[in-house]
Amino acid sequence: MLLKITLVLFLFYIFFQLLYILYPLYAVSKKQKATRLNQEKGITVIIPAYNEEKIILNCLEGIVNLQYHNYEIIFVNDGSNDNTLAILKKHLDLRPTFQKLPAVKIPHQEIKDIYHSELFPKIYLIDKVNGGKADALNTGTEYAAKEIVVTLDADSILDPNALNAINTTFADKDIIAAGGMVQIKQGFLGSILKPKPTFKLKGIIRYQIVQYMTAFYLHKLTQAKLNSIIVIAGAFGAFRKQALFDVNGYRKTVGEDMDITLKMHRLIKTNKNYRNSKLAFIPHAICYTECPESFSELYKQRIRWQKAFVDCVFYFKKSFFRQLGFRLSFFFIFESLLLGTLNVFPIMLIPIALIINSNHYMVAVALFSVTIFLSIYQSIVTIIVGERFGIIYSNKHLKKLIVFIPFETITYRLMGLLFVITGTFMYFRNKDSWHVSKRVGNSQHSIPIEVRQDKHAI
Repeated sequence: MLLKITLVLFLFYIFFQLLYILYPLYAVSKKQKATRLNQEKGITVIIPAYNEEKIILNCLEGIVNLQYHNYEIIFVNDGSNDNTLAILKKHLDLRPTFQKLPAVKIPHQEIKDIYHSELFPKIYLIDKVNGGKADALNTGTEYAAKEIVVTLDADSILDPNALNAINTTFADKDIIAAGGMVQIKQGFLGSILKPKPTFKLKGIIRYQIVQYMTAFYLHKLTQAKLNSIIVIAGAFGAFRKQALFDVNGYRKTVGEDMDITLKMHRLIKTNKNYRNSKLAFIPHAICYTECPESFSELYKQRIRWQKAFVDCVFYFKKSFFRQLGFRLSFFFIFESLLLGTLNVFPIMLIPIALIINSNHYMVAVALFSVTIFLSIYQSIVTIIVGERFGIIYSNKHLKKLIVFIPFETITYRLMGLLFVITGTFMYFRNKDSWHVSKRVGNSQHSIPIEVRQDKHAI
């Protein structure tokens, strides 16, 4: 019985792996060039910040390099008890203001003060009572003055042309939400204006670089084509402000990014005003984010991700297929839930089953071999597609990357089993608790900031 279940699940696995390999490989057939429109839509960038004193200036200086004009920045200090607020006050010359008025559409925690930068007129800061990331995002949305709302983590640095790419995508009136490309900051050297990929890093960072590139360049690219994006990464997403109002903003949960993505899908299927709307992935809209540099921090991050996934399974359980559409529900149920979570538990029983009954030993070896082959091939395709989007490694670093891929497949990738099992059990133990990742902020591999000469044009 276990063998039959395993074979059926394996067929589903092969289907999804081939889909993620073949579509990006042939759809992105040549080097992709970003287009830029002369007419700029208004964009509000919301940056929730809670105890971000080590990295907040990196985010701030990245904003200085934005090659865009019609935008505003809203930092939301969510009750930080470190020097985050003091640092921003010092470097922005913040003064109290009454210019910002709320839309009064989404509830949030009490506002203490609203500040406006004397040095950079496009930057505001909202100081509020702590309410969590979802509450901070709702606060920023309430006070956003522009049509498009971009959410950005405080440890993320925007590429100078990121908002141009978002502007081009949202020229399509049917796009109501989109995810940007999130790159690992430690994986680049040089300045923010000319970042160069590097692979001379610790193994645990290398693992995350490969994982992120695969998740975005293969998985999200394919899911976007099929209108089935499961999650717009919380580190960097873009939404039409009206759509956020129409879904009543972010829900207070351990995984607000997946939750808001599924809400957008449900809005499309249940509101006639959004009947032709869709979600997109914008590979040219890039931000650089800091990843965990130790196993313990990675473990805590992935446990939170798994708890967020399980939370959405239960919260949206009555919406699948009926209110979320067939394709999105198919990807969520069969790939993410069945293969990504439920399948992990019988996999862990296979070694025990082989010890008890060794008759199926060769079948297990065959399945394992095919799995390894597909995983390696998928990573190679990731490199190829990445090059078409401008992520080009030097020969020296490319050799390191190619050698690392098979090693990563049989070592680091197996950690995912631990994360899924532990995260699932911990959800039922305490679904609302989650750990804030430790900020490094001064990694020797992080891309340094180079400010443009016209920095005060912000």
